[in-house]
Amino acid sequence: MPASSTPDYVVTGATVVSHDGRHRHDIAVADGKVLAVGDGLAADGVPTLDATGLLVLPGLVDMHVHLREPGMTEKEDFASGTRAAAAGGVTTVVDMPNTKPPVATAERYRDKLELVRGKAYVDFGLYGMLDHDNAEEIAGMAELGAMGFKLFMGQTTGDNRCPNDAAIFRGLEAAAAADLVVGVHAENDHLLRMFGDRLRESGRKDPRAHLEGRPAFVEVEAVTRIITMATEAGTKLHIHHLSTAAGLNRVRDLRAQGHRVTIETLVAHLFLDDSAYDDYGNLIKLNPPIRPAADVEALWAGIARGDVDIIATDHAPHTAEEQAEPDVWQAYGGFIGVETMLPLLLTAAARGRLTIEDIVRLCCYRPAQRWSIASKGQLAPGFDADFVLVDPTVESTLDAAGLHSKHTVTPYHGWPLTGSVLATYLRGQLVYEKGDIIGEPAGRQVMPARRPATAAS
Repeated sequence: MPASSTPDYVVTGATVVSHDGRHRHDIAVADGKVLAVGDGLAADGVPTLDATGLLVLPGLVDMHVHLREPGMTEKEDFASGTRAAAAGGVTTVVDMPNTKPPVATAERYRDKLELVRGKAYVDFGLYGMLDHDNAEEIAGMAELGAMGFKLFMGQTTGDNRCPNDAAIFRGLEAAAAADLVVGVHAENDHLLRMFGDRLRESGRKDPRAHLEGRPAFVEVEAVTRIITMATEAGTKLHIHHLSTAAGLNRVRDLRAQGHRVTIETLVAHLFLDDSAYDDYGNLIKLNPPIRPAADVEALWAGIARGDVDIIATDHAPHTAEEQAEPDVWQAYGGFIGVETMLPLLLTAAARGRLTIEDIVRLCCYRPAQRWSIASKGQLAPGFDADFVLVDPTVESTLDAAGLHSKHTVTPYHGWPLTGSVLATYLRGQLVYEKGDIIGEPAGRQVMPARRPATAAS
């Protein structure tokens, strides 16, 4: 640490976990940034934060949340959703555009940004939508700081019309020109609607009908189509919530042929299988659906091999009344998850399914890298001092009543946990500690680092 640099405080005694290892180090923090990481950084007159016996992780980066603002704030809003994020050790969230109205133009992007500024308890980014007729809006949203663009190839909340292939390709070209990632909900919409109609006509209303109406091949087809088009368009492509063994195998095959794509799996697709329909019913309705156990094991194997790049939540709140809907076709898809992701993954680490270094790689380092968020995802000099204090040994039971979302209905209520988030710091400031949100909203917009428009691709 340079002699002329004086920290605001130094974190001492902890084990600092990165994407590639762990070390007993001090962390010096100044002006919201990491000043230094190393040994013996404490000095006379400098306050210290004693973290002896704890792990320090970078703040998690959840690239897939639905905070429901504007238009659906009875389900969640930016304040409640980002409070939940802070309590879960998530210091950066990126919000999806399928709100009311959908964020498909530069004007709507600007309106949403103005609406949510000043409400967030953690840092945030916003996606724009790749819609059926908005390729000319991509550049404008990019200039306003869009993190990237979401393409819905299959129907989901908001019932947004899925673009045809020509509109998709025009949007992919525009996103490539803007040097931004396109993230895709990869299911074939026409097939989903056909299978759903057949099941409804047969009288099926039970939760498993949702799974049967979205067979694995509709994911495989959509993955194949979008990767092929994105390669031709030169687009940075990310597959959100890949859910099947067949889909993962197809991505592996296409990567072997030279296609470049990153993939994400959800906490829900790792921790729940189709047996959960018997216990939770429509509460666990999700798009894509909760899959059979063989698919779950394939995703865990993909994490172990390094095939899966990112874990996210698809935090998708609905009201308690909506979550109790008995007819699967009337029920909404999705449930809360941003606050429970890290406790569940710490528990999985305690059981040997992955390492805590894997958690940092999949939930901090790789998301920040993929979306070019230059100041996030690592505890290294010059990065934002976003960090989480974790006790990996605490045994507890997940209690929905203690969660911070507007509606705390979760399938994980009552689950045993190993490991606990004790405190969360955003740019050096304490924002959560032992059950309580600390201070007023201080979250800022994050934007991707993009190459200049005149640079060669």
